[in-house]
Amino acid sequence: MLLPPHCASCGAPGELLCSPCRALMERADGKRCRHCWLTSESQVCRDCLSRPLPLRELRSGFVYDGPARAAVLALKHRGVKGLARVLVELGGDIQPATDVDVVVPIPIPLLRKRRRVGNQAEHLARIVAERTGLPMEPNALRRRGWWGPRQAQASSRANRRQIVLNAFAADGVRVRDRGVLLVDDVSTTTATLSEAARTLLGAGARVVDAWTAARAD
Repeated sequence: MLLPPHCASCGAPGELLCSPCRALMERADGKRCRHCWLTSESQVCRDCLSRPLPLRELRSGFVYDGPARAAVLALKHRGVKGLARVLVELGGDIQPATDVDVVVPIPIPLLRKRRRVGNQAEHLARIVAERTGLPMEPNALRRRGWWGPRQAQASSRANRRQIVLNAFAADGVRVRDRGVLLVDDVSTTTATLSEAARTLLGAGARVVDAWTAARAD
């Protein structure tokens, strides 16, 4: 509390993310696939046509690079909770579809949550709920196991899908007949979001969309 905040990207004192670094953050906009949010000339990319995702649509604030990546990592590993508000507010207007009823963060296993002093997706989801006026259900989805799979060790997209298979359990009482907006810090292969969406739909959710602070192109 006695020390001034420092920029998560360049280390300059004064702000959690300084103005020059904010200016370098690349927005994840332009022509993108509405399902996976990768760059695409068509609304649905070839991969999503050949292998449809359980997600109806994904939107992301920034490309996962440079200061945006540094901010996500500082939120995730250093527990700089104030960066959640910065990322959400800088990430543009979040406009959930009219049939979305509730915000649900992607959960992390209990031991990992304790080690990180919280769940970065939950910090982001709380701000998203505040800005959209939707209620947040942090317990609608839980992660199976104490530590969980290490997706970073996966060598391919197929490996990631296999690693997260059956990784989640959903509370049907909290999501049945409701539209869900999943929130996470970053999407790389959409494997985690897709498995979470599949679990929620299996528990009775009507539809599942997703928003992440960043998207790895």
